[in-house]
Amino acid sequence: MNAARSSDALDAGTARKHRASLRRDIERDHRRKARAKLVELREQLRAARLSRKNALGDATLRCRAERIAVREKTRMERLLALEELRKALHAERQAARDTCAVRKEDAKKATSDAIQRARGELDAERKYQDDLKRIESGNRARRFATHRSSARERRSESDDEVRVNIPAELVALFERVKAGIKGSARETRTEAFLRYAEENPDEVLVALDDKTEAVIRDLERQEREAARHLRRRRYTPAELAAVPF
Repeated sequence: MNAARSSDALDAGTARKHRASLRRDIERDHRRKARAKLVELREQLRAARLSRKNALGDATLRCRAERIAVREKTRMERLLALEELRKALHAERQAARDTCAVRKEDAKKATSDAIQRARGELDAERKYQDDLKRIESGNRARRFATHRSSARERRSESDDEVRVNIPAELVALFERVKAGIKGSARETRTEAFLRYAEENPDEVLVALDDKTEAVIRDLERQEREAARHLRRRRYTPAELAAVPF
């Protein structure tokens, strides 16, 4: 009887040792898999953050390039307007010069008296100088009006004009912030918006419906859960019941 009891106790002890050994093996295997999963998640998170950083940089550069292009377009339009004024001034001066020459020629033909001819030519020259002053005064007024009109247009550029001038993918962002976008004498509303976008690339990514941020948040959540799981691993009754005895 005692021998049987000793044999049973030995068998029970051996079973406990065997069960403990299997449990340790399972625990090591689970921890190995958990560490591998954590490493994988951290690699994915690092790649996602790098992707987001690159996307932010690309958005900043894209908005800066668009802003510079709009500024250059505005500058060229202003130069074209000034060139048109210059051509108009040159034409008016040439017309005044031609008129003066005709007046002098008419004065020469009208009389043979040298004094009368001189007076006629002097009158023609005075009228020519008066015409030049009138032309210069008109040119200054037109240039001032052009500058003032350009400044007013920059300040009052409409929402529709801005929408036309910016890339289609930025329209959603503009719709959200347009109330705060103001033009100035030095900057159009389009330029002001593109400068805003350049300074806030994270909002550009949101406007572009970029999925990187959501991926990063999900990977961060998974990483936290995996790390917590690795530190506080506890086996369920079902896992323990799966251990053969």
